Amino acid sequence: MPASRVLRPYDNHKELNQRNISCNTLYSKIMMTTDRSFTLKESFATFCSQSNLSPASLQTYGYAVKHFYAFLEGSPLSASLSFTGPSPQERLLSELGASTNDVNMLAWFVNYLGQEVKKSVSPAGSGLPLEPATVRLYGQALISWFRYLADELLLHERFPASAAISKAQRRLSTYIPMSQSRDSAPEPPEGIEELIHAFDAIEIADDLPLKEAHRRRLENSRNRSLLYALADSGARVSEILRITADEVRGARLNAQAIWQISVRGKGRGRYGRQVILRFTEPTLEAMRKYLGLRNDPGAAALFVSHARTRPEYRGKPFSSNAVWRMIHNAVRKLGLPHIHPHDFRHWRATQMLGEGVPIDQVQRFLNHRSIRTTQLYAKTAEKLVDLAGARTSPLSFRKE
Repeated sequence: MPASRVLRPYDNHKELNQRNISCNTLYSKIMMTTDRSFTLKESFATFCSQSNLSPASLQTYGYAVKHFYAFLEGSPLSASLSFTGPSPQERLLSELGASTNDVNMLAWFVNYLGQEVKKSVSPAGSGLPLEPATVRLYGQALISWFRYLADELLLHERFPASAAISKAQRRLSTYIPMSQSRDSAPEPPEGIEELIHAFDAIEIADDLPLKEAHRRRLENSRNRSLLYALADSGARVSEILRITADEVRGARLNAQAIWQISVRGKGRGRYGRQVILRFTEPTLEAMRKYLGLRNDPGAAALFVSHARTRPEYRGKPFSSNAVWRMIHNAVRKLGLPHIHPHDFRHWRATQMLGEGVPIDQVQRFLNHRSIRTTQLYAKTAEKLVDLAGARTSPLSFRKE
């Protein structure tokens, strides 16, 4: 089977805006035609142009569709579908439904994600199967796309869209074991406490050229403050990366020795919702030490690239994929199990609950919309309750 290809992330919002303009133009032309027979690729472009998805969500949907094309091109699971074979994105949408098995296409794609796709096709991939949450996300992306096509009457009447979508939704709900579904949050992986301090004492070789030695100090200082920020706040990577250099320079600790900052968080639409991130003094000091090593007073972003092999990216804002790669490399050097940047969020929630912090305070600290989300971590921390019960039981002190 040919290797799945990764959609190139958009370099900037200008490119995204140009892309959306061309998509809107394409959509207008398609809506003016009488037969509405256009390609699979064109149908996805119209879906993107008419959606209210953020740039990050559009990029994620693009990854899902690239996997979908690879599934149709070479997976044995797609052998009996009407779109199977080379260049499925160029096939006319009107061909869909020619095979009676097309009703299973979306559900079989979910199977493909869980059985054949490895993380190595994505940035910083480890060669392991996709996470259940990623399978769920990519599967839901395809469902949203085909639901749009059905609502716009762009699918041939012989293709049973409702049945195909229902099958895929049922497959998604049964793919994830109950122990890994919404019954409880993921258990934080072992080794996060060690990873937090991975860049505390990095030695720079004395025989390095001055320029390279300085670049490495910059990288180490950036990585150290980034790991501190993730562990301290329990925030999402995208939220951490929105902090600016000027905000750190002007930061002040409150009476509780906490620095609060409001950033754009997770949410639909262009701007998302505002959330408050909280950091303690050691994290703020690490951020300021990093800024002190930099000689770019005009830079807007706090965390930027200091790449050695790609100088054109130096000084550009650090990306979520770059954070992923940095953590992956640090984990590998330390010999730890796989740790994802979002695992810091799971770890912080479980750690706070284990320390006896009331659940409503944990909810506000992590900016959960619903306390039900926080309750998932309370279930994860139940083993701490068992340990406390065993430790304090009066029978535990009975002498033989």
